[in-house]
Amino acid sequence: MTIDQVNPKTGKVKEYQNSAEWLKDVEEFTAKPPEKKPEVKTFADAMKRYNKELGIRDPAAEKAAADADFIKKQVAEGIATALARQQVTQSQQAMPEVHSKSTNDILTEFCQKIGWMPPKCGCKSQTAQTTTHSARSTGPVMAMHAVRAGKSK
Repeated sequence: MTIDQVNPKTGKVKEYQNSAEWLKDVEEFTAKPPEKKPEVKTFADAMKRYNKELGIRDPAAEKAAADADFIKKQVAEGIATALARQQVTQSQQAMPEVHSKSTNDILTEFCQKIGWMPPKCGCKSQTAQTTTHSARSTGPVMAMHAVRAGKSK
């Protein structure tokens, strides 16, 4: 048996199989939405929400952010000074390169091994000391002359 009743949602007549279906639609239509529980539980929560709505900043949060920035700045400065100190100590400990043999000595040894005459210096030094052509070695240093088109000055 069907029951003709007005559907509370649409306002039109609808055929229902039994009265339980109609009562279900009526309860759904007239049911109140569940009430929300209040968000504020304490005075501090209420003040935070109120300050957020008005755009007022929290002084404790600002102080914490300033402290964090200060700590980051101090750490960065400490790291920079430590790196500078480390670079200074490394530059002071750097030793100049020491070559055991000059290129001329190596060439002379090679020529002697294969039976050639070693190359001689083209300078006209009359001293008994060995003449050095490099700023790294010790002894008297000969002045270098510019060479142009195969001719020396």
